[in-house]
Amino acid sequence: MQPGVFYGIGLGPGDPELLTLKAARILRSCDVIFTVVSANVQDSVSENIVMPLQPKGRIVRLVFSMSKDKEKRRQQVQDNADTIAAELKEGRSCVFTTLGDALSYSTFGYILPLLRKAIPGLVIEIVPGITSWSTLAARAGEVLVENRQTLRVIPSFTEDMAEKLVLEPDTTHVLLKTYRSRNALLARLRRERDIEVVYGERLTQEGEFLSTSLDDIEKRPDTYLSLMMVKTMK
Repeated sequence: MQPGVFYGIGLGPGDPELLTLKAARILRSCDVIFTVVSANVQDSVSENIVMPLQPKGRIVRLVFSMSKDKEKRRQQVQDNADTIAAELKEGRSCVFTTLGDALSYSTFGYILPLLRKAIPGLVIEIVPGITSWSTLAARAGEVLVENRQTLRVIPSFTEDMAEKLVLEPDTTHVLLKTYRSRNALLARLRRERDIEVVYGERLTQEGEFLSTSLDDIEKRPDTYLSLMMVKTMK
């Protein structure tokens, strides 16, 4: 039996209207749609984006561990890849959905090589999605980069990276997933001059929050879907 086609689709920041037309067409037509959820979380953000499209395919939730145990995380990724592979081997077209862009800091990046190994010659199509940093700039009405400015995208998971962070001149620094390091980053940024800061949470979704005030940002509770844009002058 010929395996089904495997699609990786970036869903964008959360608003279903920000899906590409191609992504919407595929999501409406595929046999199985895999959405992502964390352990102990009832609500799937990716599923909330997909459902307004009224897909005909079966929706399957995949749990991805947030454990600090690397082996536990690795095994869960492998188990999820095996689940997808089983559907593909039955000839079903399958979509793996992920927030933002499919190939930028995404769980899809862990699944992709495992499926290529499991099913040699698998037909794969990847549909890009709008990134969180493009969305933050748009929601804030701020230019992301222009002319000869540089864009740096930096994972910001841990507090210790705040002091190690090098703020290059004439650069926009995007600090991703600041939910564990935000206040350490704010303490560092208070010592800097000639910078502009924009912080965002749950962009385009219910409960969206935007601010340029370090004091107001510091008062916010930790939020997983959060990021910060720091622009430095020349």
